[in-house]
Amino acid sequence: MALSEEKTVKLESGGRTELLVSIATNVGNVRQVNEDNFYADKLGVREVENLCGYKVLSHSERYVFAVFDGMGGEQFGDLASEIAAKTLDEYADSIIAAESPEEMKDAVDRFASEANDRIVKMVDEMNGKLGGCTLAMVCTIGSQAYVFNIGDSRIYFYTNENGLRQVSEDQTLAMKKLKANIYTEEEARLSEDAHKITSFLGVDSRNIGMKALSYEPVDLSEGALLLCSDGLTDMVSDEDISGSMSDMDEEIAPRLVDQALENGGLDNVTCMVIYRAQ
Repeated sequence: MALSEEKTVKLESGGRTELLVSIATNVGNVRQVNEDNFYADKLGVREVENLCGYKVLSHSERYVFAVFDGMGGEQFGDLASEIAAKTLDEYADSIIAAESPEEMKDAVDRFASEANDRIVKMVDEMNGKLGGCTLAMVCTIGSQAYVFNIGDSRIYFYTNENGLRQVSEDQTLAMKKLKANIYTEEEARLSEDAHKITSFLGVDSRNIGMKALSYEPVDLSEGALLLCSDGLTDMVSDEDISGSMSDMDEEIAPRLVDQALENGGLDNVTCMVIYRAQ
């Protein structure tokens, strides 16, 4: 059920929740510039090409997290992801102040529309043809985590009982063809269309606004969330990601990035893992 359909639910946390956030980002083995960026409860924007670390959050009951992937091969991808991260910093308080899932979705869409318009303006001012970034975003209220995305940066939920499950849906041409029964799941995964994004921040949609996809919330008391750019998922299989996340600690994000680098590191890679601190 999409968040926009949950119109009668009130967002209540039941008190503060201590979360641990493990973060790592790396330019990779091939590219010269890291076009990825992130946001973690006022932590961001990325100021160096490669970094890793962790943060324990206990000061609030509500937090915002996001990963942005500047579009590889396009102009100004690094600037686009930076603009998106800075815009989220301006809108985060209004997003987590929402009193219902519907209000939260509306606030996320306002942020996405503003970030989109700023990126379009930047590209216009620099006489570019195109620039943009994806969005993988989580808003936590207590143990409940509300998930949003635009593009193909992914959000996974891991539990010891059920392993790894992709929560977000890739907005790609391959996914459209899969839904239309043109591709099988295997064909969609291997197709060149898997990297043809159908929505991203930076589309000239200033007259209609930008909309994020939303999903049913997940319970962080049961497992951990992974937000990542496709620099991870192109290099590391879901099975290997799941195996790494079975050993959860503050170094989990750097370990996942290391796996991507060991397997080729053909793109920038950013991972953010969020779970309840013990």
